Amino acid sequence: MIVYYFTSAKYGIDNLKHKRLKISNFLNVNDPFELLGVELGDKKVRNAANFEKNKISEEYGLICFSEDKYNPVQWAHYGDNHKGVCLGFEIQEELLQKVKYVSERLLKKTIEESEFNKKILTTKFSHWNYEKERRLIIKNCNFPEDSNGIRFKEFDTDIVLKEIYIGCKSKLTYQDITSSYSSANKSVVVKMTRPAFKTFRIVWDKRNKSTRT
Repeated sequence: MIVYYFTSAKYGIDNLKHKRLKISNFLNVNDPFELLGVELGDKKVRNAANFEKNKISEEYGLICFSEDKYNPVQWAHYGDNHKGVCLGFEIQEELLQKVKYVSERLLKKTIEESEFNKKILTTKFSHWNYEKERRLIIKNCNFPEDSNGIRFKEFDTDIVLKEIYIGCKSKLTYQDITSSYSSANKSVVVKMTRPAFKTFRIVWDKRNKSTRT
């Protein structure tokens, strides 16, 4: 399936140049309820949940994608207010975890279930549902930290770049993209975007012809 990764122009160009994506740390994401989607009124449950959160964060990282490239809120929040880029990757669906959006936190007894870690990895508050998030969960031990303490996953057969969309407020040009990323098989499509005329969506600007890297 094709999923989408939103980022700023600066980091987008860096990702393309080095053919890689940053692996996020669960402790540093923008949701304070990350890995804490269970009821925590009971102190024992709270301690157990925090222990599991720290354990998971030590062992695993994640890369967050969206199923939706058209959502203007996604572009605003993660695409640097439409000045960034959206990268479309082909990833086997079975490698991606689909986030489940809930209005109430999981019952505390959930922590005793064998599937607890899987549930907690993919549970978010319902108001995040506009993200239509798919997660690539990654074992940290396979990706050593660089000198800045950051882990990266390189583009490979598991994560294949297919599309590049330039934000409707971006100063990036086709040349900026193609000079940063060269594809041997010329299969990566680059497109400019604009606000749709009839809907609240971000669409391909057909006035600017697409190109390939």
